[in-house]
Amino acid sequence: MDKNQEEKILTPLTLPSIAQELLESEGELFCINECQTCYYAPAHGDMHLFEGKIDLGKEVEVYTLDRSNNLQKQEFGRIDDAKVCLRFRLYLNQSSTKLVIQNTRGVFYLPSYFGEPQKVATLEEAQELWTQHNRIISSGGDFY
Repeated sequence: MDKNQEEKILTPLTLPSIAQELLESEGELFCINECQTCYYAPAHGDMHLFEGKIDLGKEVEVYTLDRSNNLQKQEFGRIDDAKVCLRFRLYLNQSSTKLVIQNTRGVFYLPSYFGEPQKVATLEEAQELWTQHNRIISSGGDFY
Protein backbone atom coordinates (compact mmCIF):
# COMPACT_ATOMS: atom_id res chain seq x y z
CA MET A 1 0.00 0.00 0.00
CA ASP A 2 1.31 3.45 -0.94
CA LYS A 3 2.24 5.55 2.10
CA ASN A 4 -0.11 8.32 0.90
CA GLN A 5 -2.95 5.82 0.80
CA GLU A 6 -2.46 4.45 4.31
CA GLU A 7 -5.73 3.66 6.01
CA LYS A 8 -6.62 6.19 8.65
CA ILE A 9 -7.80 4.75 11.95
CA LEU A 10 -10.52 6.59 13.85
CA THR A 11 -9.32 6.95 17.47
CA PRO A 12 -10.01 9.57 20.14
CA LEU A 13 -6.82 11.39 19.04
CA THR A 14 -7.56 11.28 15.30
CA LEU A 15 -11.29 12.03 15.57
CA PRO A 16 -11.04 15.81 14.89
CA SER A 17 -8.73 15.52 11.89
CA ILE A 18 -10.64 12.64 10.29
CA ALA A 19 -13.98 14.41 10.86
CA GLN A 20 -12.57 17.52 9.21
CA GLU A 21 -11.46 15.51 6.16
CA LEU A 22 -14.78 13.69 5.88
CA LEU A 23 -17.07 16.65 6.49
CA GLU A 24 -14.90 19.20 4.64
CA SER A 25 -16.50 22.24 6.28
CA GLU A 26 -19.45 21.41 8.50
CA GLY A 27 -21.47 18.44 9.72
CA GLU A 28 -21.54 15.65 12.26
CA LEU A 29 -19.88 12.33 12.91
CA PHE A 30 -21.66 9.92 15.24
CA CYS A 31 -21.10 6.35 16.38
CA ILE A 32 -23.38 3.51 17.49
CA ASN A 33 -23.00 -0.17 18.43
CA GLU A 34 -20.68 0.59 21.38
CA CYS A 35 -18.66 2.90 19.09
CA GLN A 36 -17.90 0.14 16.61
CA THR A 37 -19.95 1.66 13.75
CA CYS A 38 -19.70 5.33 12.76
CA TYR A 39 -21.45 7.57 10.25
CA TYR A 40 -20.77 11.06 9.01
CA ALA A 41 -23.25 13.55 7.69
CA PRO A 42 -22.05 16.72 5.95
CA ALA A 43 -24.29 19.73 6.61
CA HIS A 44 -25.43 19.75 2.99
CA GLY A 45 -25.35 16.13 1.94
CA ASP A 46 -26.30 12.56 2.65
CA MET A 47 -25.24 10.44 5.62
CA HIS A 48 -22.43 7.96 4.91
CA LEU A 49 -21.03 4.95 6.71
CA PHE A 50 -17.42 5.49 7.85
CA GLU A 51 -15.66 2.63 6.12
CA GLY A 52 -12.22 2.97 7.71
CA LYS A 53 -10.97 1.19 10.80
CA ILE A 54 -12.55 2.31 14.08
CA ASP A 55 -10.60 2.04 17.32
CA LEU A 56 -12.39 4.32 19.80
CA GLY A 57 -11.85 1.81 22.59
CA LYS A 58 -14.20 -0.13 24.79
CA GLU A 59 -16.59 1.25 27.40
CA VAL A 60 -16.53 4.70 25.80
CA GLU A 61 -17.88 7.51 27.96
CA VAL A 62 -18.09 11.10 26.75
CA TYR A 63 -18.05 14.17 28.99
CA THR A 64 -18.49 17.90 28.61
CA LEU A 65 -18.30 20.62 31.25
CA ASP A 66 -21.41 22.31 32.56
CA ARG A 67 -21.67 26.04 33.38
CA SER A 68 -20.08 25.43 36.78
CA ASN A 69 -17.09 23.68 35.13
CA ASN A 70 -18.12 20.26 36.43
CA LEU A 71 -17.78 17.19 34.24
CA GLN A 72 -21.11 16.05 32.87
CA LYS A 73 -21.45 12.59 31.29
CA GLN A 74 -23.27 12.86 27.96
CA GLU A 75 -26.12 10.71 26.74
CA PHE A 76 -26.78 11.16 23.02
CA GLY A 77 -30.00 9.24 22.68
CA ARG A 78 -30.77 6.74 19.96
CA ILE A 79 -30.89 6.60 16.20
CA ASP A 80 -33.45 4.07 15.07
CA ASP A 81 -33.01 1.58 17.91
CA ALA A 82 -29.25 1.92 18.35
CA LYS A 83 -27.75 3.85 21.27
CA VAL A 84 -25.47 6.68 20.12
CA CYS A 85 -22.20 6.52 22.08
CA LEU A 86 -20.42 9.52 20.51
CA ARG A 87 -21.48 12.63 18.66
CA PHE A 88 -18.89 15.03 17.23
CA ARG A 89 -19.89 18.22 15.43
CA LEU A 90 -17.69 20.27 13.09
CA TYR A 91 -18.78 23.87 12.54
CA LEU A 92 -18.36 26.17 9.55
CA ASN A 93 -15.62 28.20 11.29
CA GLN A 94 -13.62 24.94 11.71
CA SER A 95 -14.26 24.76 15.45
CA SER A 96 -15.74 21.55 16.77
CA THR A 97 -17.41 19.94 19.73
CA LYS A 98 -15.17 20.10 22.79
CA LEU A 99 -15.14 16.69 24.47
CA VAL A 100 -13.47 14.51 27.04
CA ILE A 101 -13.52 10.84 26.06
CA GLN A 102 -12.79 8.08 28.55
CA ASN A 103 -12.38 4.45 27.56
CA THR A 104 -10.56 1.39 28.90
CA ARG A 105 -7.27 2.80 27.56
CA GLY A 106 -7.41 6.21 29.19
CA VAL A 107 -8.76 9.73 29.10
CA PHE A 108 -8.57 12.00 26.05
CA TYR A 109 -9.13 15.76 25.88
CA LEU A 110 -10.38 17.12 22.53
CA PRO A 111 -10.29 20.93 22.42
CA SER A 112 -12.80 22.76 20.27
CA TYR A 113 -10.50 25.01 18.29
CA PHE A 114 -7.06 25.62 19.75
CA GLY A 115 -4.56 22.86 20.37
CA GLU A 116 -4.30 19.21 19.53
CA PRO A 117 -6.25 16.35 21.11
CA GLN A 118 -4.22 14.70 23.84
CA LYS A 119 -4.22 11.75 26.17
CA VAL A 120 -4.17 12.77 29.83
CA ALA A 121 -3.81 10.86 33.06
CA THR A 122 -7.19 11.54 34.67
CA LEU A 123 -10.62 13.06 34.13
CA GLU A 124 -9.56 15.82 36.52
CA GLU A 125 -6.58 16.69 34.30
CA ALA A 126 -8.86 16.88 31.26
CA GLN A 127 -11.23 19.10 33.25
CA GLU A 128 -8.33 21.43 34.15
CA LEU A 129 -7.21 21.67 30.50
CA TRP A 130 -10.78 22.51 29.51
CA THR A 131 -11.07 25.30 32.07
CA GLN A 132 -7.61 26.66 31.15
CA HIS A 133 -8.67 26.92 27.50
CA ASN A 134 -11.90 28.62 28.55
CA ARG A 135 -9.91 31.22 30.51
CA ILE A 136 -7.56 31.84 27.56
CA ILE A 137 -10.47 32.34 25.16
CA SER A 138 -12.50 34.50 27.54
CA SER A 139 -9.54 36.77 28.26
CA GLY A 140 -8.60 37.05 24.56
CA GLY A 141 -10.13 40.52 24.33
CA ASP A 142 -8.03 41.79 27.25
CA PHE A 143 -5.24 42.69 24.85
CA TYR A 144 -7.24 45.21 22.83
